Amino acid sequence: MLTTGGLRPRGMTEFANRVYDVLARFTVSPWNVLKLECGWRGLDPLALEPGHLEPIVASLGAQVARMTDDDNGIELMRALRDLLRQ
Repeated sequence: MLTTGGLRPRGMTEFANRVYDVLARFTVSPWNVLKLECGWRGLDPLALEPGHLEPIVASLGAQVARMTDDDNGIELMRALRDLLRQ
């Protein structure tokens, strides 16, 4: 299991770094959220690409909502979809 001690992991693709930055705005544990969701889906969180993100947006939002609140989860999903449009 890849752990980072709470720090951003090394070796992330540019897009994975951007997803991490968005998650960091909505949760104190962006890496744990990303790693968990990608692990369930058989995705490498270090090599995340745009085509991998859309199918997991709702799940990432649900995870963050459970840790914080529903509005925060909804805002995260909006921000991730905005990232996909860039």
